[in-house]
Formats: sequence, C-alpha cells, structure tokens
Amino acid sequence: MAATAVGTAHRNISRYWHVFGPATVAMKALEDSMVIGDARTVLRKAEEEEALSPKAWKRLGMPSPNDGNRFTLDIARAHTRTGDLSAAIDELTCVRDIAPEWLRHQNMAAETMQEILSKRKRTLTGEMRDLAAYLNVVG
Repeated sequence: MAATAVGTAHRNISRYWHVFGPATVAMKALEDSMVIGDARTVLRKAEEEEALSPKAWKRLGMPSPNDGNRFTLDIARAHTRTGDLSAAIDELTCVRDIAPEWLRHQNMAAETMQEILSKRKRTLTGEMRDLAAYLNVVG
C-alpha cells in the first residue's frame, strides 16, 4: 500500500542508495515466492506484474541495482526449477554482464549454476562452462 501511495521510486542516497517504490515491492513479493519454492508463480508474476516491466521503470522509477540484480537471480532460479535451463543461463549471463564482481559473491548464483549443471542432460555448452568457472562451480 505504501508503494502504491508514493507512486514512484524514491531514492535515499544517504542510506546506501536505497530505493523504495512499486518495482521494489513487486520484486520483494517475487523473492518471497521463490523462498517458499513457488517457481511457477515467480515466472507468471514476472510476466504479469506491470511494475516489473522495464517500460514501467521509466514511469515508476528504476529499482536499485542490488534489487534489480537479485530479481534477475530469482528469475534464473525459477527457470532452473521449471526446467528451462537455457533461460536460466541467459539470466545469469545478463547479471554477469551488468555486475560481474557483485555476481561472483552471490551464493544464490553459484547454487543456481550447480543446480543447472546437475540437471543438464547433454554436454555443457561453452557458455555454461565459462559461467560455471566464473562462479567457481564444479559439476
């Protein structure tokens, strides 16, 4: 309700570039769904929730880089859990391109990559090998 009331994202630069607004709230709701293991809901809501659309971010304001990156990791994990390993790799690669040093220190990224490797039925692609090595995951 508070995010709806403020309408757009508000930045608090003095508090670690904290951002609060509709996109942040929607991302945290998806994170909650991922925590309880509801990957299908995560993917469905990511498609349906207007506040999660990059087009809406122009109007509502961008989420913080940390929130945006964590959201992408949640989407990668949801794709992994639903069996779309290619989409999961695409999401992880996207985060690596945007925030390579941040990604390297995220346990969820390494855990997702480990899960991808354990589910993969065919030979790993070069992209998968590179990403696994980057995240220091063996599998």
